[in-house]
Amino acid sequence: MARSMEKRESRQATALATVEDAFGKLRGNSPPWLKPLQEKAFESFLGMGFPLSNDEDWKYTNLTKFAERSAEYLHSQSSRDDGGIIRSLIDDLPEIENEIRIVFVNGLFRADLSTATEPEDGIRLLPYSTADSTTAKQILQCQPADQSAMIAFNTAFMADGLAIHIADSKKCAAPIHVLFASDGQPAAAQPRLSIDIGRNADALVLQHHIGTGKGLVNAVTSINCAEHARIFYVRLQNESTQSMHVANQVVRVAADGHFDSISIDFGSQLARNDLDVDLHGERAIANLHGLFMADEGRHVDNHLRVDHHAINTTSQENYRGILNDEARGVFNGKIIVHTGADGTDAQMNNRNLLLSGKSEVDTKPELEIYTDDVKCAHGSTTGQLDINSMFYLRARGIPEITARAMLVTAFAQEIIDHVRSRAPSLADYLGNLMNRQLPSNT
Repeated sequence: MARSMEKRESRQATALATVEDAFGKLRGNSPPWLKPLQEKAFESFLGMGFPLSNDEDWKYTNLTKFAERSAEYLHSQSSRDDGGIIRSLIDDLPEIENEIRIVFVNGLFRADLSTATEPEDGIRLLPYSTADSTTAKQILQCQPADQSAMIAFNTAFMADGLAIHIADSKKCAAPIHVLFASDGQPAAAQPRLSIDIGRNADALVLQHHIGTGKGLVNAVTSINCAEHARIFYVRLQNESTQSMHVANQVVRVAADGHFDSISIDFGSQLARNDLDVDLHGERAIANLHGLFMADEGRHVDNHLRVDHHAINTTSQENYRGILNDEARGVFNGKIIVHTGADGTDAQMNNRNLLLSGKSEVDTKPELEIYTDDVKCAHGSTTGQLDINSMFYLRARGIPEITARAMLVTAFAQEIIDHVRSRAPSLADYLGNLMNRQLPSNT
């Protein structure tokens, strides 16, 4: 074990040295307003390095291959896709009602594939690559701290991004669909999305990752939900099963703010998602739902942290995993109720369905409570399809394969149905994607 760890550390150290060389060559391409931020972030990243499995938060996820692919791809020069690969991927997307679509390819904004970036009064969509000295100041105000190695890595190497600002009291009728696509070229994309929802505003934002080939993505999203604001945020990762995907979302919810999140992972060979929510205003609410499906040797890891800092705040977590073949899933949910956060109501539930005797899941729900007068609970279950339910369906003449598919679909559908009230066509699309994930011998 010790020798294996030493070898892993050596490989990551070699990758880190190559990344350092790449930063020296690439930082000259950044706009002047971004360079100081990137240089500071890269210093932070060098101090931390790529996470290792002796870090408790990365105990079950090995980033060695991710580090090595990052080092290789940062030295590669990807070209603009004019061969129709991205357009064919886009043609397969859902037609969401009245959506505003903004497209990035290999981390770079593509105006030719996007709708207008100034859609209507009260909604501002600003690609970082189009920012000037004035708008750049607005972008810099919305960036998360480089609190983790992967956030710092993204900041150091990001070439573009999108800032979304919803004005006070603006109720967005149109969903905002931010599409990050990988076209199969050797590109280490560092997508950055910052969302600022004004007081009493309401919006639906879909952050959508698709791609082909051995893509590499390290995405960072920051969300600021002001007083009495509401955001319905959907993160859908459906990249190539040869790709690697790491994502961080950092969320702050002010007094009486409401954050609804649906996180879905259907793709990637390795997927890691960190969601960090800070309920810092009185009566702030966070509803966090998630679904992940994996087969063959794929690996999906979800890490959630919710900090209750204010009184009468509420959080609900409901994550479900479906694993087949030799796939591995990880769920770590942590709720921290800080001193003074009286009246907190925090509930966490993780359920996992194993369709194969070779699949595996590691689940770790955690509660830390530093005050009185709270209502908190957590639970986790892992098992196979219910025998009694199978018998009930089979007794009514339903074939075994069909019966198994029905039970798996019912298990996942509850998560997808949370989308239906806001975007029915998106819910239908998610249901179709889920059905494609089901093996023929389910």
